[in-house]
Amino acid sequence: MSRDPSKSRPLSDNVKRMMWLERASPRSSDVYSAKREFTENDRLFCHKQGLLFMEAAAMGLKMEDFTPLYMRSQLAGVVDHYFCSSFQNESDLAKLLQMPVLVDNPRVIIETLYWIEDIISKTKDTDNKSLILSKAYQAESCQPPKALLELSGEDVSDIDALSFAYWLGYMYRCECIMHDESSRMVYGAFDEKTMLTVYKEISDSPLNKENLSDCAVTICEMLNQLLITKIWKGKNYKDCI
Repeated sequence: MSRDPSKSRPLSDNVKRMMWLERASPRSSDVYSAKREFTENDRLFCHKQGLLFMEAAAMGLKMEDFTPLYMRSQLAGVVDHYFCSSFQNESDLAKLLQMPVLVDNPRVIIETLYWIEDIISKTKDTDNKSLILSKAYQAESCQPPKALLELSGEDVSDIDALSFAYWLGYMYRCECIMHDESSRMVYGAFDEKTMLTVYKEISDSPLNKENLSDCAVTICEMLNQLLITKIWKGKNYKDCI
């Protein structure tokens, strides 16, 4: 485990190749490619992650700091499982994970993320991270993470910052759902700076007048084209089609 989840190893070339091919144009007219439907449950999942990112922004956390820490964390992996498109019965999955707080209280997710990072940052590479976290959890008193203590304590009311944060969380979850990929994989393709550029372009386009839930799939298609034509346009990926 990396001592800093936000600096974990980059995606392998093989993973990039699979992600590139998933988004590329149809590879054969003889092959039927079923289009993933964006369901009401999917919209709900995207909305909940949007609220999570917006809560982080409201707490005063900068998206350039929060996004890589969250998207590459093991906690995000748990959220990926909770929001997995393969599970259609949310109540059953909530019982399985016994973590209803994942969808009910975004602030607890954020506090947990930073608490885990604070504990891990103080360990050695050879330490048993799981055991240390378990002991810290069982301790009588747990100190709040330094990163959260440094916040002002007053919620941020910047509408532009909150709107981008919500959009960012929403679209990251939409990408995960539409391609059945993990948060880490999606962030490996579209970092926060790339997403901010796309967000600004959309803000100046007719899409800005539509509800996000109605145009999210269209935005995903825009991101897909960006990935296969500009971000990962290497010849080795094209040769695989």
